[in-house]
Amino acid sequence: MKVASRSKATRETPATETVSQALDLLEAFLSHGSALDLSELAAILKVDGETVQRLLATLEARDYVQRLGEARNYRLGVRLFELGSHFRNQLDIRRAALPELTSMVEETGQAGFLCVRDGDHALCLERIEGRHFFNIFVLGIGERQPLHCGGAPRALLAGMSDSEIAAYAMRTKLPRYTSQTITTLEGLLEDVVLTRKQGYVISEQDVSLDIAAIGVPIYDPLNRVIASVSLSGIASTYTPRRIVELAETIKAAVRRISRHLRL
Repeated sequence: MKVASRSKATRETPATETVSQALDLLEAFLSHGSALDLSELAAILKVDGETVQRLLATLEARDYVQRLGEARNYRLGVRLFELGSHFRNQLDIRRAALPELTSMVEETGQAGFLCVRDGDHALCLERIEGRHFFNIFVLGIGERQPLHCGGAPRALLAGMSDSEIAAYAMRTKLPRYTSQTITTLEGLLEDVVLTRKQGYVISEQDVSLDIAAIGVPIYDPLNRVIASVSLSGIASTYTPRRIVELAETIKAAVRRISRHLRL
């Protein structure tokens, strides 16, 4: 494997060129050895030693590379392992959750969603349509939704501290989508307390009119919220009794997902 070369016809700004060089440097370890020194990296990247030294200093400060003792040799750092583990966890979550999500959709006729937190948004990893005559759901696989609205997104808030939620509210200003959207920090904190207490969150027309959802957080073996699942359907059918039934169905499925993640 060779480090990908950039076309001379490609016009890069100084910032994007620096990012490209940093990525080329990291990828050099994949094909040229687990430990490389400054001169080797300069030759591989075809840039001067001063540029490589600057890149290494930045990457070392962020733990993307690690210096070996007093030598000028470097290897990949722990931060890359952490990112890789995070990606692997997402794959594990999807693998564990998909059968349960499919079963719930078949049993209830509702649409099912699997989400993980991605910064200030919930990222949809999986979506299965329910038994509806038309597509009424806007969140597709690979799409994002703000954390303060929707069943699966709001369930993810249960894993955040009050200070993290406050910072989220300050950054995003909690935009309103319908009259039911939570738009105050106080309301959001109360919602999270209730989610933790009852184990699920009820989303009633806070993203789209006539649509309701129930979301449940998924915990890892260290009791951290790592994902969430939800069932969603037509709001008029979400009677108090139906909400309890669906919530218990999802919570039972989540317990099985969590057990599978512990294996």
